[in-house]
Amino acid sequence: MTTRRSARLVSKTAETTVAVLPALKVATKASKVTKERTRKPKSKTSDVAAVSRAATTTTTVVAVAPLSTFPFPSLATPQVMEDALRHLKAADPKLGEFIDRTVEQCEMALDRDQDGHTSYISLCQSIIYQQLAGKAAAAILLRFLKQYGTLKDESKADLLAASGASLDSSDFIFPTPQQVAAIDTEELKNVGLGQRKAEYLKEVANKFNDGTLSDEKLARMSDSEVAAALVAIRGIGPWTADMFLMFHLKRTNILPTLDLAVRKAMCHHFGVPFGKKTPTHEALVEMGQIWEPYRSVATWYMWRLSGTITQKS
Repeated sequence: MTTRRSARLVSKTAETTVAVLPALKVATKASKVTKERTRKPKSKTSDVAAVSRAATTTTTVVAVAPLSTFPFPSLATPQVMEDALRHLKAADPKLGEFIDRTVEQCEMALDRDQDGHTSYISLCQSIIYQQLAGKAAAAILLRFLKQYGTLKDESKADLLAASGASLDSSDFIFPTPQQVAAIDTEELKNVGLGQRKAEYLKEVANKFNDGTLSDEKLARMSDSEVAAALVAIRGIGPWTADMFLMFHLKRTNILPTLDLAVRKAMCHHFGVPFGKKTPTHEALVEMGQIWEPYRSVATWYMWRLSGTITQKS
């Protein structure tokens, strides 16, 4: 009786969870298998194994990030960041030691971020910065803003007319989705964007212009829903979606397994060999379970750790 009740509880928990968080389908499948096996035990030995599997399945379900409803926890909130650091230090003492040694405080922000930046602006800038060194991308962004943006301070118009050398991107209001959608692709190439990036930029603008995406819609989506909505846009892949979730929406539990620096740092941290195809996404997710539901903060420290790793280590 105890075994069947445990199995039913695991199954019920998983079924409830999967309705809210599709990522738990694996856990649901595991719980169903456990339920079938515990209904018809072949022997006392198999009973013990079934109970063990049921316990393991329950642990897997609980270990996943706690279900959240809008508004989702934000790492922009000091208390959430404090909770994250406290949890990581307790769950992973080795990481905790590195956190204590790191002078720089964890802050989920990019150098190009500005107060008031919308989801649309964040995604457009992500596309401009893709696969470019920071300075080169910043130069293209500035040319784009000089051409299509609006000066925040009209008194600087003379500087813009002269050469604009003393201006930076913070001096401009980003063009609206409607404005960017109306710009010819060939014209966008004149500011330094390649053909594909110009097309991708217009696609993002179109999604916000026609109402498919908005700040409000994205803020109410779960992590997996945001990722699905973004990767449906040409030019935005899983890595860009992860960066948007972490740095713009400030979500707490993102693990960018495609990030090379994160992959190398995790291998170093957990003592796992690193290769071109290993560890797999699944292996990295399993390693990172110890950090849930604050994998975003652990990722930030993995980036810092990657800077301390020598080739020999």
